[in-house]
Order: sequence, then structure tokens, then C-alpha cells
Amino acid sequence: MSTSQQGKLLTQNNVDYAEFTMAKNTAHSAIQLAMQEINQDDLFLTTYHKDNPWTGSIEGREFDLYIDTLNDVAGNGFWQSDSIRIVSNATQYIQKGGETDSITVEVVSLYLKESFSSLVPGFEGAMTFAADPDMYSFSAGGSASISGNSPTACGPGQEESKAGVTVTSGSDGKLGDLQNIDVDADPKYDVDPNLNYQPTDELIARLLNSPGATRLSGDWGDPLGTADQPGVFFVDDHMRLNGKQKEGFGILVVKAGAYMEYCDSNCTDPDAASLSMNGNFDWNGLIIFEDAYNFTGRGTPRINGNVLVGHTEGYDGQPIEIDISGNIHFQYDCQGENYAKMAAADAVKQNKYSRVVTTEVSNYIGN
Repeated sequence: MSTSQQGKLLTQNNVDYAEFTMAKNTAHSAIQLAMQEINQDDLFLTTYHKDNPWTGSIEGREFDLYIDTLNDVAGNGFWQSDSIRIVSNATQYIQKGGETDSITVEVVSLYLKESFSSLVPGFEGAMTFAADPDMYSFSAGGSASISGNSPTACGPGQEESKAGVTVTSGSDGKLGDLQNIDVDADPKYDVDPNLNYQPTDELIARLLNSPGATRLSGDWGDPLGTADQPGVFFVDDHMRLNGKQKEGFGILVVKAGAYMEYCDSNCTDPDAASLSMNGNFDWNGLIIFEDAYNFTGRGTPRINGNVLVGHTEGYDGQPIEIDISGNIHFQYDCQGENYAKMAAADAVKQNKYSRVVTTEVSNYIGN
């Protein structure tokens, strides 16, 4: 082979490689576009299958793409993991001496959807005091009660039973009033030397300006999430539930300066609270008191999930007063943890799927 022929072959090989690269990039880009569609609309998963591929073009290069659902993604909903395989084919046409050749690249990507968001720290009990010992006080009495035994089935990584109250090191001497109320948990309280508020602080920072978060104020009569669509709610001003809601789902954050009180119909001073819940009310999920001056739990509400009290780094306000009495019940619940994680994922529009593996196959067709 002459030097000229070798040069022509090398040039052709370079052209073929460039065309292959463009086709490969198109196939990958089509998968990225499909993932955007999937994260906005789950129906996309079951619409474009092998017998009905999604077709289009990117910068003049055609693609067709279909999705294999490797398990019952339609029936799984949010609570179960599922996996999908996306098969994307892109074709690049090449003109050679008046004839048309083509390079087709097939890219196959496997994606896994985790069962729920990793944004929310795991629940450590029915109540969690992630505060320095000198930054809060605790009192309990009346018919208040705490249970660390989940009434609903728990999934992977979740425990059926937790402590009634989990606190930071040095806080065990502040919980003497637990003997005044019914605590159905073993142990009644647990000291966790690694407990701190930082993961929750980071969670709130992400949720605060997320498109799915709702600010509550004034007399609030709208729903507070549902079991299918739990929400994220922030209270940092005076706010009162007007009694239309019997339950709420998701994450409720009471920020600095807010005073939260659960008040039954006999509440003598409802105007003293920044948040009042009159009558029977169930919250399913996570309630967070961040730098909140006072938490008074009275009346007859039931919290299924976790109540977390803590302060941000550098907080120099008054110690947080935690006072539970009346008929309030704190129930550790794995389902409540799921509602909180689902609410966080939906609020920040978290990408539900993560890629596990990708393979590429090319096919050159010449005339």
C-alpha cells in the first residue's frame, strides 16, 4: 500500500470514528432527555416500550428509544425500589463517493430508583432532641404518652422499635419527667453521642427555597398534604389551623421565633400561640422545631413519625422549652418516616433514578 493510500485510509478511519462519536453522543443525549421526561411524568415509563419506541432527532441525527421496565414500576409507586433499562439507537449517515453508508450506535443504560429520598435523616425515635444539654429544658405530665414501637411495617434500613426519646450526650439527666407519663419503648430514652442537628439544618436549607415548599401563616384552611402527596410546610409567623384539617402528611418546620401549641377546644388563651391546632389532629411524618423558643404539646393531637427539636450552629437565643402534657401522643412510625422522605424528594424535585451501568454497541452498514 502506497503512502497516499495509507493516508486516505487513515483519513477515512478518522472520519468514521468522528461519525461514530456523533451517533454515540446522540444516543446518550436521547437517554438524558428521556430521564427528564420520566422524572416529570411516570407515564413516560410505560408509554414508550419496544413495540412503541420514542423517536426524534438531535442536531439532524435520528434516534429511537424504548424502555424495558424490569419489574412492576406502575404498581410499585413511591415506596418500592424499581429498575428500568433504556435502549437508545442513533444513526449517522455518511456520504462516500455518491453512496450512503450509515453507522448505528446502540446505548443501553440500566437505572435504579431508590425506594425514597435520602435527604431526610433517619428517625431516631418518637422524639429527638438534637440540642446541647444547656440549650433546652424538658417537662412532661398529664396523660401525654410516647411509643417507640412502629404500628406499621418497616422497610429495609428501618427498625420496628426505637427509643421513646433520643438525646445528645450529657442530656440524660434532663429527662426525669419521663417517669410522669406513659412511655412504651425499650429503652425509654437513648443517648446518642453522634447525634447533632447538622443533617437537619442542611435539609431545611434545601427545602426552604424549594419549589414545592409551602409557607403557612394566618388562619390556614387548606389541606396539609395527603398520604399520596405529602407536603413540606414552614411556619415562621403567627398561624392558626381553623379546624378544617383532621390530619397532615409530610414535613412541618417551625422556625426561630415561632411558638407552637396544640390546643384543644378548652384552650384558654389560643392567641398566645403562633400555631394552634384545635381539637383532634394527626400529623403523619416529621415535625421540626428549629431555634423555636417554646414547644408546648397539649390537647389531643397524635404525631405519627418523629418530632425533632434542635438549634442551628451559633444559636444564642433562649433555651428551648419542651413541655408535653394533656393527651398528646408521640408515636414512632416507619410510615411517617416514608411520608417525610417522599415529601422532601417531591419538594426539591429530586431525581428519582440513578444510573447503574451503561453499555455501547455499534453497527456499521456500508454499500
